[in-house]
Amino acid sequence: MSVSRNTEVTFLTSQRTELRTFAGIRFRSITALWLRHWFAFMRFWKYAVAFLFIEPVVMMIGVGVGIGRLVPTVPGTEIPYPEFVAPGIIVGSAMFVPMVECSMGAYNRMENQLYDTQLTAPLSVLEVLIADIAFATTRAFISMASIATIAVAFGWINEWTVVFVVIPVFLVSVLFGAVGFLFSSTAPHVAFVTLVFTVVGTPMFMFSGIFYPFEVLPDWARMVSNFIPLAPAVNLSRAFSTNVYEAGLIWDVVFLLGMIAVVLPLSYVLLKRKLIK
Repeated sequence: MSVSRNTEVTFLTSQRTELRTFAGIRFRSITALWLRHWFAFMRFWKYAVAFLFIEPVVMMIGVGVGIGRLVPTVPGTEIPYPEFVAPGIIVGSAMFVPMVECSMGAYNRMENQLYDTQLTAPLSVLEVLIADIAFATTRAFISMASIATIAVAFGWINEWTVVFVVIPVFLVSVLFGAVGFLFSSTAPHVAFVTLVFTVVGTPMFMFSGIFYPFEVLPDWARMVSNFIPLAPAVNLSRAFSTNVYEAGLIWDVVFLLGMIAVVLPLSYVLLKRKLIK
């Protein structure tokens, strides 16, 4: 009787566990690792305020108010310059936050053998990757909320449609979180990890249409800019913020999803090779 009862309990427990998995991914494990990152973040949140809040907000106000006085409206449009630049700064910040978390942050966790310890628990490399990118996305949403609140207060963003900016912010966070892992998983030393900001982050931030329309660029530069992964997110964010939509936005979504479909599996392969070897 006792053996039968224990067998029944084991069966029911395994059935409940199966309900919490999808394609072998255990959501409970991902949630536990996300919570670990969150509690660690809350211990040092005061130091993260500058990166999440102060820096992007100061940049937005400085550019919006300062340059906005020199350039009242964007040439070729009737959009005031602050309304043009604010949506781009939101997704630009959403690019840098997960990039930092999944490049420098992940590299430090590798060096401190934190991932090695985590993999001795019921965690797979894929679950580690998903949990880290999910937490990086959470931090990007926090940054988005702070910048959007200031932009709404200044009247630079449509307060009724700004909520949809979470769509490009989410896509950018997943994409550049995966890009961050490409560098942290292949870095021979910490100096290599910093290249993700110099080679990827800064050029995209400057040439993705955040601060000026592509029409002011030479033809060759405009062609190159169309393939910068951050540019479609800027277009989507600006469309939701100004409530002005064009048919090309569908291509922007497809392009971002396509980039994620390529970069995310590659980051998983490289991370697995790094941690399992």
